[in-house]
Amino acid sequence: MRIVLLECKKVIMSPVIIGLFLLFTAFNLLVIFNSSDHREELKIVNEIIDTYGREITPSSLELFKIDIQNDLLELEQLSGKRYDSVYDFLEGLDMEAYERYSEKEKTFISQLQLKEMYESTASSIDENYAKIDIEKFGQTSLEMYQVSGQAAKTYLAENEKFAKRFEEMIQNGEHKQWFFAGKAYMMHTFLFKNIFLQMTIEILLLVVLSTAFLATYEFEQRSHLVTFSTRRGRKLLLDKLAASLAMAVAIAALVLGSTLGVFFMVFDYSHVWETSISSAFNWEYNFPNVAWWDLSVGQFLLAVIGMLFIAILLFSGLTFAISILVKNSYITFFLVAAGFILLYMLPGFIPHSSNWVFAVGYTLPTLVMAIPGLFMGSSGLIFFKNFEWVTISAWTVFTIITLVISYRRFAKLDIQ
Repeated sequence: MRIVLLECKKVIMSPVIIGLFLLFTAFNLLVIFNSSDHREELKIVNEIIDTYGREITPSSLELFKIDIQNDLLELEQLSGKRYDSVYDFLEGLDMEAYERYSEKEKTFISQLQLKEMYESTASSIDENYAKIDIEKFGQTSLEMYQVSGQAAKTYLAENEKFAKRFEEMIQNGEHKQWFFAGKAYMMHTFLFKNIFLQMTIEILLLVVLSTAFLATYEFEQRSHLVTFSTRRGRKLLLDKLAASLAMAVAIAALVLGSTLGVFFMVFDYSHVWETSISSAFNWEYNFPNVAWWDLSVGQFLLAVIGMLFIAILLFSGLTFAISILVKNSYITFFLVAAGFILLYMLPGFIPHSSNWVFAVGYTLPTLVMAIPGLFMGSSGLIFFKNFEWVTISAWTVFTIITLVISYRRFAKLDIQ
């Protein structure tokens, strides 16, 4: 254990690792604060949930409409004119007239506008979802991705399973829960694509650098002839592997903790953790976000973080295996980066008429770069229900085998 801690200390004391961590953290916080101009508007959802409950029911929605009508009566007292909607009031309002209102009155008008927007979306949920044809969605996806032949049959078979899941979601009413307005704020994309994509790339860079640094330290410092001839000898690699994995977890925890901690301080998610990730309000693009399972926002976040931690550990293990073979941190970093890019781009070189176009997508690079679409049945060519666990399982086995082969090979070689 003492050796493992000493190996970890090498990373902790590395100016490059520390400098990059601080730089990445500062950049993440800058992105969050630069996108926080609408954070006050998001709080209306917490108020709605407090007042009417998380579930959107006919009775709660009717009560919401009545309260909006009462607010319109109050608006009539402010303006001296009756309006059917706050938008009618805003259309005839110029800037000079608007500035005559007090800050309290401006806040009231803004809140009423947001309430009407949410009420309108909630009232049209059934109508919008009734228009969704999963079979047509599958055919459209085939045309979009130019999939044909046996691959098309495989895709449509999975699409049938998704159609059943979609009907199950409708029957359970998972989509009828309050969440931040997707098309207006796109918070799912911002958090799980923009922020998480940044953090993933940053963590990968730090983990690959730290792992390669530890694995090749003695060779680059020209102390390997002494180090590997001690009583511990080549078993020192096992300590180094343990330290590499420990630092991978620590780095991921620090980057995620520092960034997500500030994110959730800026954007108040306190009332939406239990909202279904398949909420109709989480509909941002042409097709709503629909998960394969009934997952809440909090559960989805934890599942994504769990997948990321496992993937980071596997990347660290693979990097370690390559490092002890090439014995050079720079070459290792280049090989890992090149391998990442090639595996991520590989599906683009496979004929889209073969099932191999799906098989080659079950890679770690695809997994970590597709975080917003994980566990989703609406995520392009990786929408398969088994994508996450098959990818993790296959690459765990591959990583262990690679590490064993690399270690045994190193144990038999002459140290030069």
